[in-house]
Amino acid sequence: MISKNYIPIYALRFMAFYFIIINAIAMYLFPGGSLYNYELTSYSFTENFFSDLGVYETSGGHENFLSCILFNSSLAMIGFASFSYIYVPSIFSSNKKAYICSIVATVILILSGICYIGVALTPADLYFSEHVWFVIFAFHLQTIGILFMVIAFFLSPANNKYTILAFIYFICVAAYSIFETSSPPPPDFDPRNQEMFKEFVTYDRMVISVVSQKLITLIAFISTIIFTFGFKSLIDQKTK
Repeated sequence: MISKNYIPIYALRFMAFYFIIINAIAMYLFPGGSLYNYELTSYSFTENFFSDLGVYETSGGHENFLSCILFNSSLAMIGFASFSYIYVPSIFSSNKKAYICSIVATVILILSGICYIGVALTPADLYFSEHVWFVIFAFHLQTIGILFMVIAFFLSPANNKYTILAFIYFICVAAYSIFETSSPPPPDFDPRNQEMFKEFVTYDRMVISVVSQKLITLIAFISTIIFTFGFKSLIDQKTK
């Protein structure tokens, strides 16, 4: 029988690969259209946000049923997988301070996961304000949760490389969170209104935001996989 300590390892690895594979399919099926260019006929890595995959109707006026279902299921998977963190504190039990930090990290990361489920349930074209609220809190909570996980790794007997990699991950997520929330949209902002969108967001700013979102997502999943190896190293040390 598999030890419960291995549950977050397998759950988080499955979540990362599920998100990547499912969203690759969603991008392929996306019918096209971006907030800056309604005439696009496919998904653009420089003009389409991830959230564009989750809308019911694209900016180009196309029905987006399949991509919507796939993308939002991947966000829900992030949320469900986050509950596996409840088994993480026992991995850090050899050091009291690391154990406490891992508990704090677990609570915050689960709350972040719940916010990702909220993102999935609020497509940007139907519930824009709610969608943005969940996105902001998901990233802010994730940033704080990662910080406590960094401290837990630092205080634990884990190899220092996991602490260093976790810290780099924290810096990347923190920088992205600050960048994306530094200029919140006005209360009456309507992303479906192209003129309003172009007035609020320049094309270059949008491209930077879209590309950086892809990069931080890649970094996040690579780091999550690395976290699981860190968890496994601690489990192996305890079982020797």
